[in-house]
Amino acid sequence: MLADDEPLVRAGLAGILETDDGIRVAAQGSSGEEALAAVHAHRPGVVLLDVRMGTMSGLETLAEIRRTAGSLPCLMVTTFGEDEYIAEAIRLGADGFVLKSGDPRELLLAVRAAASGGAFFSPAVSRRLLQTGLGTRFIAQQEARRRFERLTQREQEVLALIGEGLPNPEIAARLHLAEGTVKVHVTSILRTTGARNRVEAALIAANADTGPP
Repeated sequence: MLADDEPLVRAGLAGILETDDGIRVAAQGSSGEEALAAVHAHRPGVVLLDVRMGTMSGLETLAEIRRTAGSLPCLMVTTFGEDEYIAEAIRLGADGFVLKSGDPRELLLAVRAAASGGAFFSPAVSRRLLQTGLGTRFIAQQEARRRFERLTQREQEVLALIGEGLPNPEIAARLHLAEGTVKVHVTSILRTTGARNRVEAALIAANADTGPP
């Protein structure tokens, strides 16, 4: 499924995709709203989204797809390669980021990679990931999130407050717990996450983005 708000660009992308006998464009749309409707109507194997589209951007559409359609492979296809778009696409779980200015073969490689459970980033985007450290930060964030999700809900609440720099007495007051209970939770948090001390625990909290949305 392909979504782009520029008809000529959309037609060009569809034409490139259909040069591959193993790829069929099942649906097209000019907006995020149309993309979402097509996702639920056609259940495509891969979704391609332009980053900037009308009232609902490709990134907003991706977030909604993740909420309603889970791990459906999604690629961002755009002329924009700025770091903030790349970082947000990765954070939202995009399976690739393809620049329209790249070699048309990149689009075919990206679709095939996503369809088979892999990921694909245009070489220029991969270079940005390496140069800016976005890839390293993303890996750290994913690992921190995995560690955070191993904790119980109460331990997550305690860890979030550790991340804010609160000592045990203040955490106890904030959560209406006995200070001894907080100490037990902290010990469990360190053991479960593998953090050696409160500083490392606080870093896990920060990388896992435990703050309010």
